[in-house]
Amino acid sequence: MMQIIIFKMRTMISNIKFTLICFLCLTGISCSNHSGLELIPVKSSGKWGYINKKGEYLINPQFKDANFFHDGLAKVVSSEGKVGYISKDGKYQISATFKDGTFFSDGLAFVVSEDGYPTCIDKSGEIKFALKQAKRVSSFREGLAFIDVDNKFGFVDKTGKVVITPQFDFVMLFFEGFAAVKQDNKCGFIDKTGKIVINLQFDEVSFFSEKKAAFKNGKQWGFIDAKGSYIINPQFDDILLFSEGMAAIKSGKEWGYISKDGKIAINSQFNKVHPFSNGLAAIKQGKKYGFINKKGKIAINPQFDKVSMFFDDIAFVKIADKWGIISKKGQYLVNPQFDEIKEMYIIETEIIEEDLVIETDYYDATVFINKFFERSNGVFFDGFGLTSTLQDVIDNSTYGDYAKCPGNGRISHYESGEDVINYVQNSEVICKNKQRLTDDISIKDVTFHFDNRICTAVSSGYSTTKEYNFDEKISVISYSFNLIGGASGRENAIANEMKTYIENKFNVKFSRTKNIWDVGYDFASNGKMSFAIMTTKDVQDYNSKMNNHLEFFVAFENEAIQRRIESYYSMD
Repeated sequence: MMQIIIFKMRTMISNIKFTLICFLCLTGISCSNHSGLELIPVKSSGKWGYINKKGEYLINPQFKDANFFHDGLAKVVSSEGKVGYISKDGKYQISATFKDGTFFSDGLAFVVSEDGYPTCIDKSGEIKFALKQAKRVSSFREGLAFIDVDNKFGFVDKTGKVVITPQFDFVMLFFEGFAAVKQDNKCGFIDKTGKIVINLQFDEVSFFSEKKAAFKNGKQWGFIDAKGSYIINPQFDDILLFSEGMAAIKSGKEWGYISKDGKIAINSQFNKVHPFSNGLAAIKQGKKYGFINKKGKIAINPQFDKVSMFFDDIAFVKIADKWGIISKKGQYLVNPQFDEIKEMYIIETEIIEEDLVIETDYYDATVFINKFFERSNGVFFDGFGLTSTLQDVIDNSTYGDYAKCPGNGRISHYESGEDVINYVQNSEVICKNKQRLTDDISIKDVTFHFDNRICTAVSSGYSTTKEYNFDEKISVISYSFNLIGGASGRENAIANEMKTYIENKFNVKFSRTKNIWDVGYDFASNGKMSFAIMTTKDVQDYNSKMNNHLEFFVAFENEAIQRRIESYYSMD
């Protein structure tokens, strides 16, 4: 099992280096209107299905992933890797067409399509609103969902209206009417109007549970009430949230529990612990998990390798490589037989899951595209056209000082070209002068390709020099881009926007093309100019380590790009 929810929330609010993995693996927030454990997601032989508390399959294993039901629907991942939502009969109520999605809460969920942005849908799949500018968005809780816009966090309501302007470095969802926020490395709490009701004064905080929130200043943890007053002074090395009147506390290397007045209720003696749920708490002694009651007595002997919290009087347990289900008496209701049972945590009788936050798959490349295509002018690109030569490259103020031919000039017996590396290296000039276009996209290098060799080695006595054919005409120009920040990993979305722009500006239509070496790329031509775009997926068969790849080709003769790509990806 992963760490308990309090750890996850503290990690998020103290570390603002967000990635999708951080959101999916380090968070967990409950949603309302849970469906109990009528249907339990389990994995067997590589596929997920649903069982009841007796271990009987109600929905046969068929999904790549599956989650608990919320609001009568469960988020699943199809065998093709697409997200959809099923009803309790196992049938899709919302087809599996999305790249990602949250679970349903208050009848709404957020989904993201390929290259799309967070979109709110209802249980019929109808779009309610979209958040084009949001980088990340959470599930709804207490009527609000947080959004991340340009790394500042705020909240929207169920109509999509921004009710708390993005202004904080980070936020948590609302619990008991309060949301934790972080600004300038200090944490506090706001109400649903966005007003700061507990000053930003803490190093770290949790959300509220049972009218108490944990806080950390320096190295010690304590608790505050809803007014921000200390009710349990900072004195513990680590803590978990209050649950059923008890909170786990860590002193030194061992865990125990305190009561609401801050007094020690169960002495620190355990290696790891979970919050109390249904009167029992999971604890770890040595290498095994068991359960204790609120008096600190062992209720179920430590014997399991992993466990969940109790909910509906059952808990999931793992022995060796298999998961099963036990009762509060420690008896097996379902013998260990499943490869996995979906992880869950319980706060205030609600199932907690990890599908809280989704990240946009959309990248707004408008500024980059407008800037880059400023270099297009009629049938010229970057100042070059049908009659431009190597000499024009050398004389160009942008590229001349950086132009280098990678070839050694030696003549190959494959001099006719078409598929030989020697030909490629002696018939191109690479200019590695970085050109910044936006904060996160720059031109890494520009390559000028020629149909014939431009470089020839000439021997004179004991020395060899290179001679160049400066009259050779440019055949193709290719641009390789460096993508960082928000553009990193967005090459497909950027490529799609580039194609749309080119189609409109140059009156062309892109189509998917493969050359004789089975290398795919997107190609378009209007007879005067030709264009091609290649991304990571096009080149990884030839270089599996290459990622974040975006390359643009422009040519002044219809078949030049095809010839060049065939030459580049020849196996000779």
